[in-house]
Amino acid sequence: MAEEIGSRQISNEQIPTTEETQIHQLGALPKKPEVDVDNARKVSTDSCALNHVPGFPHFVRNIRHFVAHQSYVRSLFAAGHGYPMYDTGTVSEVPEDYTNIRGISIGDVGVLSNHGEFVFAFNLFLPPDHPYNKGNTPASFSPLEPLEESEIQTVDEYFPRGAVVTSKGIKVTRHSESPLRLSFHSSERIGGLLVLPEGATRQDASTDRIHKYVARHAHDWAYFFSQRRWDPSTNGSTYVVTGVDKTSNCSTMAFQVRLSTSPRIRATYGKKALVAPDGISAVRNTIKPKVTTPPSRNLCVFLRGIRIGVGRAEWIENVDERPDNVEYATLYTELYFPPPWITVFKARIALRLGFGRIGERPGFSYFVHPFHLSDIIGPMMLSLRPDAPLVLIDDLVESIDSNQNASTKGPLERRPPLTFSCSKGASFRDFRMMVTELFDHYDVVEHDGILRLKRNSKESIAKVSWRTDIRHLFTPMYNRNWASRAFTELVRKGQHHMDTNAHLPKHRTQ
Repeated sequence: MAEEIGSRQISNEQIPTTEETQIHQLGALPKKPEVDVDNARKVSTDSCALNHVPGFPHFVRNIRHFVAHQSYVRSLFAAGHGYPMYDTGTVSEVPEDYTNIRGISIGDVGVLSNHGEFVFAFNLFLPPDHPYNKGNTPASFSPLEPLEESEIQTVDEYFPRGAVVTSKGIKVTRHSESPLRLSFHSSERIGGLLVLPEGATRQDASTDRIHKYVARHAHDWAYFFSQRRWDPSTNGSTYVVTGVDKTSNCSTMAFQVRLSTSPRIRATYGKKALVAPDGISAVRNTIKPKVTTPPSRNLCVFLRGIRIGVGRAEWIENVDERPDNVEYATLYTELYFPPPWITVFKARIALRLGFGRIGERPGFSYFVHPFHLSDIIGPMMLSLRPDAPLVLIDDLVESIDSNQNASTKGPLERRPPLTFSCSKGASFRDFRMMVTELFDHYDVVEHDGILRLKRNSKESIAKVSWRTDIRHLFTPMYNRNWASRAFTELVRKGQHHMDTNAHLPKHRTQ
């Protein structure tokens, strides 16, 4: 239903020319010019001191066993369709038609919760007194003029009926198409999959006008979520939806195998339900309401949008009411590090000898932040320009070297068996490769203090692709790339912060 909100005429006032100089709740902000990426200056990466940017979560080695939504997102992020939604709806208190008919749509603004759900706050095309927006908009909010139909690209069957999206290493066997019967096998330790019996529709908005509007209001929105203590209300967490893949029926599965267990995953899809009898996987099937009308495509399986990050000085100056114990409230985002064979061997021996499972549970508690790669791309970009007040990151730029291009103009190729597997896994090494390739294909550009990513020229991309193929043969060469070094350094510093954080509450030993 996003096209209805994006293109219908809503009676709202035009954005006033003095809007940029309004005073928000935390004080005066400088006037924000419109972003003209074509005239933006390229930011040099020759010398860069990598530091953690206040408000962003720290990235650390995973030490918890299995959290379904985290494993699912990490595993399917490499598919290149945007943010994989393990929970396809919103957890906000919204009218029934939002949940049952409309679903997450273009123009929605919110945050990703610690459980991986999208927490809806307001839609930027609707007035503040609209039932969806009422009571959840910043004081200075003024809606954007609705999108024209020409600004929204819709592909009704982007994912054909019976399509399956899987993480790396999952083998899919198709037994029949009508009725749909599938079986899945994997020997990976972490993974996820998505079954789309009815296919899925893709919608993407032309983001130029949205980007300009977001750039003018980004600071206000970031501070608004922080002030209202939305969960989480961290730097970089504000999400402006610009694209969705939606369906009326889907099934999802995620798994992460313990050290002491052999990674032999199996599951089946039949009788309109996904079943995993292995006992170590988490499965979700759509609960269909009993209605006679055709079901609405209100379930969002992939989410794309703009993430807003605020510069170091602006965040420190404007985010008030910080907790008394900042270190205790620090958020950490986990990256998956495959265990070495010796660790797996020791865990199995310990279990056989009756010592229980080792290395499965941390000795302290900590607050976990939902995984999103922009939370590390943002600090990397801000480290290049420490004085920059703002960074805007679009999910569409994170689809480098995926099996499907996120900006394709038509449906995916209808080839049997309609299975689309990620070419990369869910580990730290895979994400380091993704980040490196991202900055190979995109330049960091700056216009009036606002940082963004701009696609390289075709000639540069061809040259980069050739170099990337060579690098794949010699993985250690990645260490010579600034993006690879930056990614590794930020994760190292995040891990050091956790290891030395004496304020994390320790578990009592029985």
